Amino acid sequence: MKKFLLPLFFFAVAPSIAQKKFSEGTIVFTVSTSMDGKKIAEDATGVQMTKGGHLRMEMKSSIGKTITIFDTREGKGAMMREFGSQKMLIPINRENWAETNAKFQNLDYAFTEDNKELIGFKCSRANAILKDSTIIEVFYTKDISIENPEADSQFGSLPGMVLQFSYTKEKMMVVYTATAINFDPVPIQKFDLPSSGYRVLSYEDSKKGSK
Repeated sequence: MKKFLLPLFFFAVAPSIAQKKFSEGTIVFTVSTSMDGKKIAEDATGVQMTKGGHLRMEMKSSIGKTITIFDTREGKGAMMREFGSQKMLIPINRENWAETNAKFQNLDYAFTEDNKELIGFKCSRANAILKDSTIIEVFYTKDISIENPEADSQFGSLPGMVLQFSYTKEKMMVVYTATAINFDPVPIQKFDLPSSGYRVLSYEDSKKGSK
């Protein structure tokens, strides 16, 4: 079965009549995977914490957990993978970060008249297609914008914040849907990298293992 190697990019929002910029908070996503329209796994949970240029993205499922921490201003961070007793830490720099998200840059979105409400916000739909034929569908709200554009490596060209997005490749679909938001300040300690407990693997070696 083909796997989507999707960096997780989640954004905190808050109700507002006029568009406002977001700089700090937490948002929770439910992540569903289906094949031919039928679910093939239990839903996973995605959480992103944002504090200025600091990002922390977590994905938790029945098989394990992945965490990415990155400082967009300093250009450094790490990806952590925890599956059973195996715990790996992969340091990343700005070049690695850019490479990971390169396929999402300069996408030509087709905007539609479709809309729906997600967590209290009216959202509009847009579609795009990656070079590998993966179809992207997003629902975004114009009420919220991101203070740090580099934090939105996937959807930075859209005129608002994305609250639902899906990837479809052949018969498989992965859907991220925002389910909860919190505008409270995030403790800076959440963005600290662990100093022990993980086996360190280089970024280049991690790419070999994913092939």
